Amino acid sequence: MRRAPLVTGLLLILTVAAAAASLLQYFRPGSLAHLPIVPVAASLAAVFVAWLASRGIERLATGLNIGRHAWQRRIRHALRVEPDQRFREADLLAALLHLAVWLPLPLVVLHFWGLSRASLDLLRHMAWTGFPIGKMQLVPAQLLMGAILLVMLATLIRWLTGVMENRWLARTPMEIHTRESVATLTGYALFVVAALLVLSYIGLDLTKLAFIAGALSVGIGFGLQTIVNNFVSGLILLFEQPVRSGNYITVGETEGFVRRIRIRATEIETLDRITVVVPNSELLTQHVKNWNLRDRYGRLRCPVGVAYGSDVQLVQRLLLEVAHAHREVFSEGLKSMPEPQALFLAFGDSALNFELRCFIRDITRRFIVISEINCAIDAAFRAHNVTVAFPQLDVWHRNLPPSAGLASDDATGH
Repeated sequence: MRRAPLVTGLLLILTVAAAAASLLQYFRPGSLAHLPIVPVAASLAAVFVAWLASRGIERLATGLNIGRHAWQRRIRHALRVEPDQRFREADLLAALLHLAVWLPLPLVVLHFWGLSRASLDLLRHMAWTGFPIGKMQLVPAQLLMGAILLVMLATLIRWLTGVMENRWLARTPMEIHTRESVATLTGYALFVVAALLVLSYIGLDLTKLAFIAGALSVGIGFGLQTIVNNFVSGLILLFEQPVRSGNYITVGETEGFVRRIRIRATEIETLDRITVVVPNSELLTQHVKNWNLRDRYGRLRCPVGVAYGSDVQLVQRLLLEVAHAHREVFSEGLKSMPEPQALFLAFGDSALNFELRCFIRDITRRFIVISEINCAIDAAFRAHNVTVAFPQLDVWHRNLPPSAGLASDDATGH
């Protein structure tokens, strides 16, 4: 960042020096006749102006990315850009504006250096009228303007879908997940319309899209079937909503919160804050465990083994007291959720096996609740002298000589 004032000062000094030399040549003709003062001055001025414009574009994009000023933060909020997220549309628009600033510069500089009128007209004609490539007329200026227009329309659509989801649809009885799906599908439809408008603007004959669709069908048959499968799966997910944003799901070996359902893949954030991108087709073809599809309630199972000879009824009472004392546990029970249960399941090899079963208010916190319940069980067992069992093994020595057995008995006093 410190190089910017240096470059600005250097360009300014060169421009002023060239302008002064031009004035000297004007008032004292012939004094600097051997030097191309006017072309140099004009070229430096053009470069300086282009650099200033490019610098302004860069500062604007950087400000929108970090939210330097209040109005920039308001724009980010209106477009639902997260605080730690880059404003992609601003980056794309800045890149296109950089091209719009620097691409015409060589033509301007060549004009200052005496490029012929015919050559300038030819270059301008190629830029604004284009040149044929096969049966299509390629117009560079229209392509650049079309790209800028598409980015601006995409930004407008992003703002419009946010207003639709948070204001217009919020007044309807729709659930929040339904509003999100409707807004997302509307955004995709509007983007398709915007893309068609831009294609029409740059001169592409939309009637030829049938040939493009035919080529795409061939591509789908060879290698795009996976992408199309994920696309269709994304539409099904948005309509049926078996998985919603904010749900805690398990698919395969991935477990975490659904952060965003896109048209091709779904973003899942694990408890380690790792974002896993899962193709939408896997959410439809694999078994998906949704922990909180309809509500956030869920059941915990806390197994524990105590030593043989322990008071079974005391163990059950202590387990129930621990469950009833925890703030996250439904202690009284509801219609679909029974009250906590302490079950004596089996006579294990080394322990009497119990299991505490209870429903909690937020299943996404189950690991924390299990840890707290286990700590409370350990404290209750210690207070009532209940021993938590550990594996016990009997070791048998085979094929030992009889004298070894007698020696062992003598050593132990038997």
